[in-house]
Amino acid sequence: MVVGGPIASGKSSLARALAIRLEESCVAGVAVVDLDLVYEMLDPAGRAKDDGRLWSLARRISGRLAAALVTEGRCVVVEGDLATDVALGELEGELSGEVTVRLVMLEVAFETALARARADPTRGLSKDRRFLSSHYDEFAAEWNGRDVLRLETGTASLVETTSAAVAWLARERPGVSPRSKP
Repeated sequence: MVVGGPIASGKSSLARALAIRLEESCVAGVAVVDLDLVYEMLDPAGRAKDDGRLWSLARRISGRLAAALVTEGRCVVVEGDLATDVALGELEGELSGEVTVRLVMLEVAFETALARARADPTRGLSKDRRFLSSHYDEFAAEWNGRDVLRLETGTASLVETTSAAVAWLARERPGVSPRSKP
């Protein structure tokens, strides 16, 4: 499963909650691949995350990591800024044709995202109104022609969005028997 969305939309929170809920139905367990962390591994100096070449490499490496985890029998949730067909294609290009990717797009109002970013002590540049605004202006989900579950995370709780994603996945993957708690 791929969880995408703009900055501060709740991608990391949802990915981890989904992993916990899916653990019972995945024989070898679940793994979460965080695209931001892969990028950070590629830039030990910790510069601003604005290098397009590094993002492209991070997406491809995340795809290879996901493929390796699937080969080990794990269910995989990849989360990050994968909203364009090009970005998603870089990740998917590293997966075998046997892997079915399920797409979840998170949506949140700009002011809600800004408040979340400013309340998070781990955030840097995304706390800046101008930076975040330009990201939201550029952000456009281009997963055209794909089956995508869209979740509005500004008003729905983590429990509600997790439950919606698990129910949607269960319809797509008969036999998924998720736990009742996030």
